[in-house]
Amino acid sequence: MALMDENARLRIAFVADSWDGAVKNGGAMSARRFVSALRSRMDVTVVTTGEAKKASADHILLPSFYVPGFKKVMRDMGFPFAWPKGEVLSEVFRVADVVHVQFPFPLGIRAATLAKRLAKPVTAGFHVQPENILYNIGIHSPRISAATYRFFLRSLYNKADLVVCPSQFALDELLRHGLRSPAQVISNGIADGYRPERAERPEPHRDRLLVLAVGRLAREKRLDVVIEGVRRSRHAGRIQLVVTGRGPEAGRVAALGRTLPLPAEVTFVPEEELLRLFHTADLLLHASEVELEGMAVLEALGCGLPALVADAPLSAARQFAASPDFLFAPGDPDDLARHLDLLLEHPEKVAAARARCLELRDDFAFERSVERLEAVWRGVARRPAP
Repeated sequence: MALMDENARLRIAFVADSWDGAVKNGGAMSARRFVSALRSRMDVTVVTTGEAKKASADHILLPSFYVPGFKKVMRDMGFPFAWPKGEVLSEVFRVADVVHVQFPFPLGIRAATLAKRLAKPVTAGFHVQPENILYNIGIHSPRISAATYRFFLRSLYNKADLVVCPSQFALDELLRHGLRSPAQVISNGIADGYRPERAERPEPHRDRLLVLAVGRLAREKRLDVVIEGVRRSRHAGRIQLVVTGRGPEAGRVAALGRTLPLPAEVTFVPEEELLRLFHTADLLLHASEVELEGMAVLEALGCGLPALVADAPLSAARQFAASPDFLFAPGDPDDLARHLDLLLEHPEKVAAARARCLELRDDFAFERSVERLEAVWRGVARRPAP
Protein backbone atom coordinates (compact mmCIF):
# COMPACT_ATOMS: atom_id res chain seq x y z
CA MET A 1 0.00 0.00 0.00
CA ALA A 2 1.43 3.37 -1.05
CA LEU A 3 1.83 5.95 1.66
CA MET A 4 -0.49 8.95 1.46
CA ASP A 5 0.73 12.37 0.33
CA GLU A 6 1.00 14.39 3.56
CA ASN A 7 -0.73 17.34 1.90
CA ALA A 8 -3.59 15.33 0.40
CA ARG A 9 -7.15 16.24 1.35
CA LEU A 10 -8.17 13.46 3.72
CA ARG A 11 -11.56 11.74 3.67
CA ILE A 12 -12.82 11.32 7.24
CA ALA A 13 -15.84 9.27 8.31
CA PHE A 14 -17.00 10.86 11.59
CA VAL A 15 -19.33 8.56 13.54
CA ALA A 16 -21.45 10.01 16.39
CA ASP A 17 -24.82 8.83 17.72
CA SER A 18 -26.20 12.31 18.36
CA TRP A 19 -25.40 15.51 16.52
CA ASP A 20 -27.91 18.36 16.79
CA GLY A 21 -30.14 17.30 19.65
CA ALA A 22 -27.72 16.58 22.49
CA VAL A 23 -28.33 18.84 25.51
CA LYS A 24 -25.12 20.76 26.24
CA ASN A 25 -23.25 17.47 25.84
CA GLY A 26 -19.52 18.12 25.63
CA GLY A 27 -18.87 15.25 23.23
CA ALA A 28 -21.59 16.33 20.80
CA MET A 29 -20.69 20.03 20.99
CA SER A 30 -17.03 19.21 20.47
CA ALA A 31 -17.87 17.05 17.46
CA ARG A 32 -19.85 19.82 15.74
CA ARG A 33 -17.14 22.41 16.33
CA PHE A 34 -14.26 20.24 15.12
CA VAL A 35 -16.07 19.03 12.02
CA SER A 36 -17.14 22.57 11.10
CA ALA A 37 -13.54 23.81 11.45
CA LEU A 38 -11.93 20.89 9.62
CA ARG A 39 -14.23 20.78 6.61
CA SER A 40 -12.21 23.57 5.03
CA ARG A 41 -9.17 21.26 5.09
CA MET A 42 -10.69 17.77 4.77
CA ASP A 43 -13.71 15.98 3.35
CA VAL A 44 -15.68 14.94 6.43
CA THR A 45 -18.74 12.70 6.19
CA VAL A 46 -20.79 12.59 9.39
CA VAL A 47 -22.73 9.42 10.23
CA THR A 48 -25.33 10.12 12.90
CA THR A 49 -29.04 10.39 13.74
CA GLY A 50 -31.30 13.37 13.21
CA GLU A 51 -34.03 14.97 11.12
CA ALA A 52 -34.43 13.55 7.61
CA LYS A 53 -34.38 17.05 6.09
CA LYS A 54 -30.76 17.44 7.25
CA ALA A 55 -29.54 14.39 5.33
CA SER A 56 -27.00 15.05 2.57
CA ALA A 57 -24.07 13.43 0.83
CA ASP A 58 -21.78 14.37 3.72
CA HIS A 59 -24.36 13.97 6.52
CA ILE A 60 -25.61 10.38 6.55
CA LEU A 61 -28.54 9.64 8.85
CA LEU A 62 -29.27 6.35 10.58
CA PRO A 63 -32.45 5.33 12.44
CA SER A 64 -32.40 6.12 16.16
CA PHE A 65 -33.56 4.09 19.14
CA TYR A 66 -33.79 4.31 22.92
CA VAL A 67 -32.82 1.62 25.41
CA PRO A 68 -35.98 0.09 26.93
CA GLY A 69 -36.50 1.44 30.43
CA PHE A 70 -34.28 4.48 29.84
CA LYS A 71 -36.22 6.23 27.11
CA LYS A 72 -37.18 9.24 29.21
CA VAL A 73 -33.70 10.08 30.48
CA MET A 74 -32.20 9.57 26.99
CA ARG A 75 -34.89 11.75 25.42
CA ASP A 76 -34.44 14.46 28.07
CA MET A 77 -30.70 14.40 27.32
CA GLY A 78 -31.46 14.65 23.59
CA PHE A 79 -29.25 11.60 23.13
CA PRO A 80 -30.70 8.61 21.24
CA PHE A 81 -28.54 5.75 20.04
CA ALA A 82 -28.08 5.22 16.32
CA TRP A 83 -28.95 1.90 14.74
CA PRO A 84 -25.61 0.65 13.31
CA LYS A 85 -26.67 -0.44 9.81
CA GLY A 86 -23.67 -2.32 8.46
CA GLU A 87 -24.38 -1.73 4.77
CA VAL A 88 -24.55 2.06 5.28
CA LEU A 89 -21.38 2.17 7.38
CA SER A 90 -19.43 -0.04 4.97
CA GLU A 91 -20.37 2.12 2.01
CA VAL A 92 -19.08 5.25 3.76
CA PHE A 93 -15.94 3.56 5.13
CA ARG A 94 -14.78 2.08 1.81
CA VAL A 95 -13.88 5.54 0.51
CA ALA A 96 -12.61 6.94 3.85
CA ASP A 97 -8.98 7.41 4.83
CA VAL A 98 -9.78 7.48 8.57
CA VAL A 99 -12.83 6.45 10.62
CA HIS A 100 -13.34 8.48 13.80
CA VAL A 101 -15.70 7.18 16.50
CA GLN A 102 -16.97 9.75 19.00
CA PHE A 103 -18.93 7.57 21.47
CA PRO A 104 -18.46 4.00 22.84
CA PHE A 105 -22.02 2.89 22.14
CA PRO A 106 -23.45 0.31 19.68
CA LEU A 107 -22.89 2.54 16.63
CA GLY A 108 -19.28 3.30 17.51
CA ILE A 109 -18.48 -0.30 18.43
CA ARG A 110 -19.94 -1.65 15.17
CA ALA A 111 -18.21 1.12 13.20
CA ALA A 112 -14.78 0.25 14.63
CA THR A 113 -15.28 -3.46 13.85
CA LEU A 114 -16.32 -2.79 10.25
CA ALA A 115 -13.52 -0.27 9.70
CA LYS A 116 -10.94 -2.79 10.88
CA ARG A 117 -12.33 -5.41 8.48
CA LEU A 118 -11.85 -2.89 5.67
CA ALA A 119 -8.29 -2.16 6.89
CA LYS A 120 -9.18 1.46 7.70
CA PRO A 121 -7.43 3.27 10.56
CA VAL A 122 -9.69 4.06 13.51
CA THR A 123 -9.45 6.90 16.01
CA ALA A 124 -11.80 7.14 18.98
CA GLY A 125 -12.79 10.03 21.23
CA PHE A 126 -13.17 9.53 24.98
CA HIS A 127 -16.08 11.79 25.93
CA VAL A 128 -18.23 9.60 28.19
CA GLN A 129 -17.27 8.46 31.67
CA PRO A 130 -19.22 5.44 32.90
CA GLU A 131 -20.38 7.64 35.78
CA ASN A 132 -22.07 9.99 33.28
CA ILE A 133 -24.40 7.12 32.52
CA LEU A 134 -24.59 5.39 35.89
CA TYR A 135 -25.21 8.44 38.09
CA ASN A 136 -28.14 9.47 35.89
CA ILE A 137 -29.87 6.15 36.50
CA GLY A 138 -29.14 6.20 40.22
CA ILE A 139 -26.18 3.79 40.31
CA HIS A 140 -23.13 4.71 42.43
CA SER A 141 -21.06 1.54 42.25
CA PRO A 142 -17.28 1.47 41.68
CA ARG A 143 -17.59 -2.19 40.64
CA ILE A 144 -20.16 -1.47 37.93
CA SER A 145 -18.16 1.58 36.82
CA ALA A 146 -15.01 -0.56 36.48
CA ALA A 147 -16.95 -3.19 34.54
CA THR A 148 -18.25 -0.50 32.18
CA TYR A 149 -14.70 0.76 31.61
CA ARG A 150 -13.63 -2.80 30.76
CA PHE A 151 -16.47 -3.05 28.25
CA PHE A 152 -15.56 0.29 26.63
CA LEU A 153 -11.89 -0.71 26.39
CA ARG A 154 -12.50 -4.22 25.09
CA SER A 155 -15.12 -3.21 22.52
CA LEU A 156 -13.65 0.09 21.27
CA TYR A 157 -10.67 1.85 22.78
CA ASN A 158 -8.20 -1.04 22.70
CA LYS A 159 -9.17 -1.68 19.07
CA ALA A 160 -8.43 1.91 18.00
CA ASP A 161 -5.22 3.01 16.31
CA LEU A 162 -5.27 6.10 18.53
CA VAL A 163 -7.54 7.43 21.29
CA VAL A 164 -8.19 11.17 21.65
CA CYS A 165 -8.70 12.34 25.25
CA PRO A 166 -9.84 15.87 26.17
CA SER A 167 -7.60 16.13 29.26
CA GLN A 168 -4.68 14.46 31.00
CA PHE A 169 -7.15 13.33 33.65
CA ALA A 170 -9.21 11.55 30.97
CA LEU A 171 -6.11 9.79 29.62
CA ASP A 172 -5.03 8.78 33.12
CA GLU A 173 -8.45 7.26 33.79
CA LEU A 174 -8.26 5.13 30.64
CA LEU A 175 -4.72 4.04 31.45
CA ARG A 176 -5.74 3.19 35.01
CA HIS A 177 -8.42 0.88 33.66
CA GLY A 178 -6.23 -0.85 31.09
CA LEU A 179 -5.83 1.22 27.92
CA ARG A 180 -3.25 -0.33 25.58
CA SER A 181 -3.80 1.74 22.43
CA PRO A 182 -1.76 4.89 21.78
CA ALA A 183 -3.49 8.04 23.01
CA GLN A 184 -3.13 11.80 22.82
CA VAL A 185 -4.56 14.66 24.86
CA ILE A 186 -6.42 17.22 22.74
CA SER A 187 -8.56 19.72 24.63
CA ASN A 188 -12.04 20.54 23.37
CA GLY A 189 -10.62 24.06 23.24
CA ILE A 190 -12.07 27.51 23.76
CA ALA A 191 -14.03 28.62 20.69
CA ASP A 192 -12.95 31.98 19.35
CA GLY A 193 -16.19 33.73 20.36
CA TYR A 194 -15.51 33.05 24.06
CA ARG A 195 -13.28 36.03 24.81
CA PRO A 196 -13.30 38.91 27.30
CA GLU A 197 -15.59 41.78 26.32
CA ARG A 198 -17.14 44.72 28.12
CA ALA A 199 -20.86 44.25 28.64
CA GLU A 200 -23.49 45.97 30.73
CA ARG A 201 -25.38 43.92 33.28
CA PRO A 202 -29.14 44.10 32.52
CA GLU A 203 -31.47 45.86 34.92
CA PRO A 204 -32.83 42.76 36.75
CA HIS A 205 -29.28 41.75 37.75
CA ARG A 206 -27.98 45.16 38.77
CA ASP A 207 -27.19 45.74 42.42
CA ARG A 208 -27.02 41.97 42.92
CA LEU A 209 -24.21 39.47 43.13
CA LEU A 210 -24.55 37.45 39.92
CA VAL A 211 -23.37 33.83 39.96
CA LEU A 212 -23.90 31.23 37.24
CA ALA A 213 -24.22 27.48 36.89
CA VAL A 214 -23.99 26.28 33.28
CA GLY A 215 -24.44 22.88 31.65
CA ARG A 216 -26.69 19.85 31.44
CA LEU A 217 -29.31 19.66 34.15
CA ALA A 218 -28.31 16.15 35.18
CA ARG A 219 -27.70 14.40 38.48
CA GLU A 220 -23.90 14.26 38.31
CA LYS A 221 -23.77 18.06 37.89
CA ARG A 222 -24.92 18.38 41.54
CA LEU A 223 -26.96 21.52 41.06
CA ASP A 224 -28.62 20.68 44.37
CA VAL A 225 -25.27 21.44 46.03
CA VAL A 226 -25.00 24.74 44.12
CA ILE A 227 -28.46 25.87 45.22
CA GLU A 228 -27.99 24.80 48.83
CA GLY A 229 -24.55 26.42 48.93
CA VAL A 230 -26.03 29.73 47.78
CA ARG A 231 -28.77 29.41 50.42
CA ARG A 232 -26.16 28.95 53.18
CA SER A 233 -24.09 31.94 52.07
CA ARG A 234 -24.01 35.00 54.31
CA HIS A 235 -24.93 36.97 51.19
CA ALA A 236 -27.84 34.77 50.05
CA GLY A 237 -30.23 37.73 50.11
CA ARG A 238 -28.13 39.53 47.47
CA ILE A 239 -27.11 36.59 45.27
CA GLN A 240 -28.89 36.12 41.97
CA LEU A 241 -28.20 32.57 40.78
CA VAL A 242 -28.76 31.90 37.07
CA VAL A 243 -28.80 28.25 36.00
CA THR A 244 -28.67 27.70 32.24
CA GLY A 245 -29.16 24.41 30.48
CA ARG A 246 -31.54 21.56 29.70
CA GLY A 247 -31.80 18.03 30.93
CA PRO A 248 -33.74 15.45 32.92
CA GLU A 249 -33.33 17.34 36.23
CA ALA A 250 -34.84 20.60 34.92
CA GLY A 251 -38.05 20.35 36.96
CA ARG A 252 -36.31 19.46 40.22
CA VAL A 253 -33.67 22.18 39.78
CA ALA A 254 -36.34 24.80 39.06
CA ALA A 255 -38.31 23.78 42.16
CA LEU A 256 -35.21 23.96 44.37
CA GLY A 257 -34.21 27.29 42.84
CA ARG A 258 -37.55 28.87 43.74
CA THR A 259 -36.82 28.34 47.44
CA LEU A 260 -33.83 30.71 47.52
CA PRO A 261 -34.20 34.20 49.08
CA LEU A 262 -33.77 35.54 45.54
CA PRO A 263 -35.37 32.79 43.42
CA ALA A 264 -32.92 31.31 40.94
CA GLU A 265 -33.45 31.84 37.23
CA VAL A 266 -33.47 28.38 35.65
CA THR A 267 -33.57 28.66 31.89
CA PHE A 268 -31.97 27.75 28.60
CA VAL A 269 -30.31 30.62 26.75
CA PRO A 270 -28.84 30.93 23.24
CA GLU A 271 -25.09 31.35 22.87
CA GLU A 272 -25.30 35.14 22.53
CA GLU A 273 -27.08 35.43 25.89
CA LEU A 274 -24.72 32.93 27.50
CA LEU A 275 -21.77 35.08 26.45
CA ARG A 276 -23.43 38.15 27.98
CA LEU A 277 -23.83 36.25 31.25
CA PHE A 278 -20.19 35.15 31.17
CA HIS A 279 -19.13 38.75 30.56
CA THR A 280 -21.18 40.24 33.41
CA ALA A 281 -21.25 37.57 36.16
CA ASP A 282 -19.17 37.63 39.33
CA LEU A 283 -18.47 33.87 39.46
CA LEU A 284 -19.28 30.54 37.89
CA LEU A 285 -20.23 27.77 40.35
CA HIS A 286 -19.41 24.25 39.14
CA ALA A 287 -20.30 21.43 41.51
CA SER A 288 -20.15 18.60 38.96
CA GLU A 289 -18.54 15.42 40.26
CA VAL A 290 -17.95 13.83 36.83
CA GLU A 291 -16.06 15.73 34.11
CA LEU A 292 -13.54 14.63 31.48
CA GLU A 293 -12.68 18.29 30.88
CA GLY A 294 -15.46 20.69 31.83
CA MET A 295 -16.49 22.73 28.78
CA ALA A 296 -18.63 25.19 30.75
CA VAL A 297 -15.66 26.04 32.98
CA LEU A 298 -13.38 26.25 29.95
CA GLU A 299 -15.75 28.61 28.11
CA ALA A 300 -16.13 30.82 31.18
CA LEU A 301 -12.34 30.89 31.53
CA GLY A 302 -12.10 32.09 27.92
CA CYS A 303 -14.30 35.07 28.83
CA GLY A 304 -12.23 35.84 31.92
CA LEU A 305 -14.83 34.52 34.38
CA PRO A 306 -13.33 32.44 37.24
CA ALA A 307 -15.05 29.30 38.48
CA LEU A 308 -15.48 27.97 41.99
CA VAL A 309 -15.14 24.24 41.29
CA ALA A 310 -15.78 21.01 43.19
CA ASP A 311 -12.48 19.29 43.99
CA ALA A 312 -13.97 15.94 42.92
CA PRO A 313 -11.70 12.95 42.21
CA LEU A 314 -13.60 12.08 39.01
CA SER A 315 -13.57 15.62 37.58
CA ALA A 316 -10.95 17.24 35.37
CA ALA A 317 -12.60 20.66 35.86
CA ARG A 318 -10.58 21.25 39.03
CA GLN A 319 -7.53 21.86 36.81
CA PHE A 320 -9.05 25.25 35.96
CA ALA A 321 -9.27 26.51 39.55
CA ALA A 322 -7.19 29.68 39.81
CA SER A 323 -6.03 28.85 43.36
CA PRO A 324 -7.08 26.68 46.33
CA ASP A 325 -9.60 29.39 47.21
CA PHE A 326 -11.52 28.34 44.10
CA LEU A 327 -11.88 24.68 45.13
CA PHE A 328 -14.51 23.32 47.53
CA ALA A 329 -15.20 19.85 48.90
CA PRO A 330 -17.44 17.89 46.49
CA GLY A 331 -21.01 17.41 47.62
CA ASP A 332 -20.56 19.82 50.55
CA PRO A 333 -22.81 22.92 50.38
CA ASP A 334 -21.32 24.29 53.62
CA ASP A 335 -17.84 24.32 52.11
CA LEU A 336 -19.17 25.82 48.90
CA ALA A 337 -20.84 28.60 50.92
CA ARG A 338 -17.63 29.22 52.88
CA HIS A 339 -15.56 29.63 49.72
CA LEU A 340 -18.27 31.65 48.00
CA ASP A 341 -18.38 34.11 50.91
CA LEU A 342 -14.58 34.34 50.96
CA LEU A 343 -14.47 35.26 47.26
CA LEU A 344 -17.41 37.66 47.36
CA GLU A 345 -15.87 39.47 50.33
CA HIS A 346 -12.41 39.63 48.75
CA PRO A 347 -12.84 40.96 45.21
CA GLU A 348 -9.06 41.22 44.84
CA LYS A 349 -8.92 37.40 44.81
CA VAL A 350 -11.48 37.31 42.01
CA ALA A 351 -9.60 40.01 40.09
CA ALA A 352 -6.36 38.00 40.34
CA ALA A 353 -8.25 34.91 39.16
CA ARG A 354 -9.59 36.80 36.14
CA ALA A 355 -6.02 37.65 35.17
CA ARG A 356 -5.06 33.99 35.59
CA CYS A 357 -7.94 32.95 33.30
CA LEU A 358 -6.61 35.16 30.55
CA GLU A 359 -3.11 33.72 30.97
CA LEU A 360 -4.49 30.22 30.42
CA ARG A 361 -6.76 31.17 27.53
CA ASP A 362 -4.12 30.89 24.80
CA ASP A 363 -3.09 27.42 26.00
CA PHE A 364 -6.59 26.17 25.24
CA ALA A 365 -7.27 28.05 21.99
CA PHE A 366 -9.59 26.03 19.78
CA GLU A 367 -7.42 26.49 16.69
CA ARG A 368 -4.57 24.71 18.46
CA SER A 369 -6.84 21.76 19.15
CA VAL A 370 -8.00 21.71 15.52
CA GLU A 371 -4.39 21.58 14.33
CA ARG A 372 -3.62 18.73 16.74
CA LEU A 373 -6.61 16.66 15.65
CA GLU A 374 -5.73 17.20 12.00
CA ALA A 375 -2.19 16.02 12.76
CA VAL A 376 -3.56 12.90 14.48
CA TRP A 377 -5.71 11.98 11.50
CA ARG A 378 -2.90 12.61 9.04
CA GLY A 379 -0.57 10.53 11.19
CA VAL A 380 -2.80 7.45 11.31
CA ALA A 381 -3.73 7.81 7.62
CA ARG A 382 -0.05 7.66 6.61
CA ARG A 383 0.57 4.37 8.42
CA PRO A 384 0.59 1.30 6.15
CA ALA A 385 -2.41 -0.97 6.71
CA PRO A 386 -1.56 -4.26 8.45
